[in-house]
Amino acid sequence: MNFNDVYKYTKDLNILYVEDNTDLLAETLDVLEDFFSSVDTAKNGQDGLESYQYYFQQKNCYYDLIITDINMPIMDGETFIKAVNSINMNQLIIVASAYNESSRLINLIQSGINNFVLKPFAPEQLMDILYKTCKNIVAAKNEIKYKQQLEELNKNLDAKVNEQAQEILFIQKISIEMVGHMVESYDDDTGEHVKRIETYTSLILDKLPLKNNENVEFRPLIPFSSLLHDIGKLYIPKEILTKPGKLNNDEFEIIKEHAKYGGDILLKANNTFRKEFNKDSYLKVASDIARYHHEKYNGTGYPDGLKGNDIPLCARIVSLVDVYDALRSRRVYKAPWSHEKTVAFITEESGKSFDPEIVNAFLEQQQLFKAAFDAT
Repeated sequence: MNFNDVYKYTKDLNILYVEDNTDLLAETLDVLEDFFSSVDTAKNGQDGLESYQYYFQQKNCYYDLIITDINMPIMDGETFIKAVNSINMNQLIIVASAYNESSRLINLIQSGINNFVLKPFAPEQLMDILYKTCKNIVAAKNEIKYKQQLEELNKNLDAKVNEQAQEILFIQKISIEMVGHMVESYDDDTGEHVKRIETYTSLILDKLPLKNNENVEFRPLIPFSSLLHDIGKLYIPKEILTKPGKLNNDEFEIIKEHAKYGGDILLKANNTFRKEFNKDSYLKVASDIARYHHEKYNGTGYPDGLKGNDIPLCARIVSLVDVYDALRSRRVYKAPWSHEKTVAFITEESGKSFDPEIVNAFLEQQQLFKAAFDAT
């Protein structure tokens, strides 16, 4: 074993050498200082323990290696080792031993020392033990370092994935808002209608308690999905949507079809997603909203005449908030209603057009509805 082979593994390590024989201490210290980054010494176990604790206080880490004698005054090596192990059970320790201490050495091996070297030290034996022990120390340090680097890489990767996911979600929402605004421009008097619908929907959800039979996973997607509630209007002739007078029966039947059209195209999109990922997306929520937001709580709505809780929660919410915004807004065929008149109408329709629980949530939030409308 040559010097360079050993030095490759010892050069960055710190060691505590505990020995009561001053001549041997000085002689061995000269050798150890050639190998190690730093070497501290102690003349007995008590001094060694104090040095061990002080080193941690100063460096916030433990020595890489301890070499200790067994027979020492004040505190012997066996007691010192047990004290160190009680502080740091992973501490690597080499015992310096004489032949006549073999029985004590067996006990120390059982207590967890890592190696031993016989005194007086033979240079080849010391270098061989330092090489094997310090090679293991460096390997363990590298493993910890690589794990930390891997954890850091994973954190960075997770952050990057999260950032990209947020970007995708943001782009997706912008795209959906663009579709919503495209619908608005088609039905050109609605202005900021879809954005207000999203705001109103969030206000209602804030006051609705969770229920056991509710799909909690999709609940946060309801405001986002509400942006597409009128997408089916793209299939309705514009001259009917913007007709200044009252619609005749045939025209009204045509305009009612927008609920089916919207529900069908969004459901088809969701089914494509489901085939790829084996689960529903926000498009399922958006489909339910688009198809059922003109259903009435008493079953007299369209397109399917659903009643009560058979109407999906998301559609029951959007049904109310859509009516609030429509009544408050100016249309080519009507003047805008006041907030107070609209609130009175919605209250009157509780249990008829609207779910009473959602009406109650609306009444709690009505001033915020007014503020949201007035701000646009």
